[in-house]
Amino acid sequence: MIEVVYFFTFGVVAVGMAYMPAHLRVLGFSGAQISTALAIAPMLSLAVPLGWAWLADRTQRHDRVLRFITFAAWLGFSPLVWAHTRAARSFALVLTAYLGYAAFFVGIGTLADALAVARVRAGAIYGRIRLWGSLGWITAALGVGALLGTSAPRLGGLLVPTAMWAALAGAFLSTLQVRGTGERAVRPRFTDVRTLLADPALRLLLIAGALHWACMAPYNVFFGVFLRDRGLPPFEWGLAYSLGVTAEMLVLLYFHHLHARVSLDALLAAAFVASALRWVGNAVLHAPAALIALQALHGMTFGMFWSAGIALVAASVPPKLRATGQALLVMAINVGGAVGNLAVGRVYDTAGPSTLFAVAAAGELLPLLVVLRARRLGVGAFVRTAGRG
Repeated sequence: MIEVVYFFTFGVVAVGMAYMPAHLRVLGFSGAQISTALAIAPMLSLAVPLGWAWLADRTQRHDRVLRFITFAAWLGFSPLVWAHTRAARSFALVLTAYLGYAAFFVGIGTLADALAVARVRAGAIYGRIRLWGSLGWITAALGVGALLGTSAPRLGGLLVPTAMWAALAGAFLSTLQVRGTGERAVRPRFTDVRTLLADPALRLLLIAGALHWACMAPYNVFFGVFLRDRGLPPFEWGLAYSLGVTAEMLVLLYFHHLHARVSLDALLAAAFVASALRWVGNAVLHAPAALIALQALHGMTFGMFWSAGIALVAASVPPKLRATGQALLVMAINVGGAVGNLAVGRVYDTAGPSTLFAVAAAGELLPLLVVLRARRLGVGAFVRTAGRG
């Protein structure tokens, strides 16, 4: 079932975001080195997911392609399990392993979403499928945080990379039970991609997504390090992340009700405004309880943004290009992610986290302006609600 794939895949993402940057920091790597390593996946996402999606759409075997890339990501990550040892502690090893892992992992979400959207077209609710990813995130974040406890030295040991490796193993094993959609569809052509990009609604979504994801880079790369530097123990990092993902899960679960009443442009605008407020709070708040509580806005930062993006892609992209359309969205947001990830480490090292999050807050005005422009132009998929169809 695709739900189990989501569960383990987002467990990988949770450990990778919440604890791997701090793990690498404890091993002695600089902020610039960490952000460079973590920029590999967004940089590969500029093209690689489209390649895997194209292969899946051409062969109409999304399940087999998903199975292959999940296994390859698991295998590619394996050297990172030993990066904590003195003999293997080199930046070259970290970069090589991240490259081998990310070249395949970046395609998993696109193909999983394509299989999920096919079920949505058959009557399922996307949020109820995707919430299993949120449950996997919470389980991994709290579980690893509890095992780490308050011990900073344990961050540099075997636990964090092994947890990520084990979640990858679970993702691969779960793909063995995934079957194709059985849909009969015309195989896509290269010219179809140009046709998709000619759609103004999809084009504006891709621009807004790239800008928003660049503003998320301080959170995606350095939030765990940020909480460590503020003196919070690892278990409280897990609480902060888990609170955010719980809020995200609720938004995913009830988004279809909101979409039936509110236009996508309004939902996206609310997501960007809430994100700006969140980054301002990260910049100025110091009390641990306040910082943890603030992360509930992740329900808007990611949950609302992603749900609205999926809805807009579903409205704009024909069934035969479902994986390709998803890949374009992933590629667009990772354009912003690649730029943001490369920059944040240097800013964190030189100007500090408060400046970094303040810049992110100001940056959220840019995707907001894109959405307001879509509203002003009356771009159909943005300003319609599901109820008005």
